[in-house]
Amino acid sequence: MSDQARKYIIRTCGVLIVLLAAGAALLPLERGLPGRLVVGWLLVAAGAIELVAAMARRVHWPSGAIAAAATMLAGFRLAFDEDANFFPVLNMVILWLVIRMAALAFAASRSMPPLRGWLRVVAATDFLLAVMLLAGIPIALIVYGLFGTTSEIIATFAWVLAISFVVNGAFLFAAAPIEASERE
Repeated sequence: MSDQARKYIIRTCGVLIVLLAAGAALLPLERGLPGRLVVGWLLVAAGAIELVAAMARRVHWPSGAIAAAATMLAGFRLAFDEDANFFPVLNMVILWLVIRMAALAFAASRSMPPLRGWLRVVAATDFLLAVMLLAGIPIALIVYGLFGTTSEIIATFAWVLAISFVVNGAFLFAAAPIEASERE
């Protein structure tokens, strides 16, 4: 595959992830869908897109593939576990963020600037989001204030997903030329 094709694929994936982020940020407006399904399928879609981007990379594709697989597995778990309520979803999203953070931090440790900086930003964002969820910072209160009554799962995780997706999408879009042409 040519460098130009790799760059195009990675950038397109970045744009798609940012579009998913916009959808995730607007989720509190939706009133009829079960929260675990919405969060689960958003994660599956983001993971699939991220996996395509990882396969287009020349370097660090295993770390990207691990992050993508963690995203998809968390999504499938939530989408198909009919008994999942707030706490299993909370634990799954925190675990997903920690696994992504570890995979991306590992890739950052083996990268050269400017790619290293982008990977650190994405890893740090996922880490901070996991800490916020673990500490119980009430993101849901902000969502409730802006959108009114909504599912607790959607209120808590819609913006966490949106923030993570925006940072990841921006990374893919900006790093596409570097990722496409960098040699190991």
